[in-house]
Amino acid sequence: MAFFEWSDELSIGVESIDSQHKRLVTIVNEYYEAVQSGCSEQAVRDAVGKLINYAGTHFADEEKLMQDKKYPQIDLHKQMHKRLTEDVIRYAEKLGKGKKIFSLDIAIFLKGWLENHIAQTDKKIGIFLSDKK
Repeated sequence: MAFFEWSDELSIGVESIDSQHKRLVTIVNEYYEAVQSGCSEQAVRDAVGKLINYAGTHFADEEKLMQDKKYPQIDLHKQMHKRLTEDVIRYAEKLGKGKKIFSLDIAIFLKGWLENHIAQTDKKIGIFLSDKK
């Protein structure tokens, strides 16, 4: 069983965004596996880099969709994306400097943040878009 299981309950009903969310879940699982299997610090750093890069792409796509559809809570949503990105970049910088960080705690944080963000915040985008049809 994976650390973070995708479920249909997390679907927001927008295929492109759901697909990206599933990819983020996969990347969090890859990070978790790297940490749990005792991979090298470089492998853990690589997994974090992959997460940062893909999350940036996903956030940009999601924000463009919100802008195009005139989503009323776009500014708050963008702030949440920015805050998470900054937190993960700070973590990556600490890893790059060789600081010891509790990597499992980061995996748990990422899983919790992503689950909550999708289920609570991104769901509102799906509802908004379905109401516009």
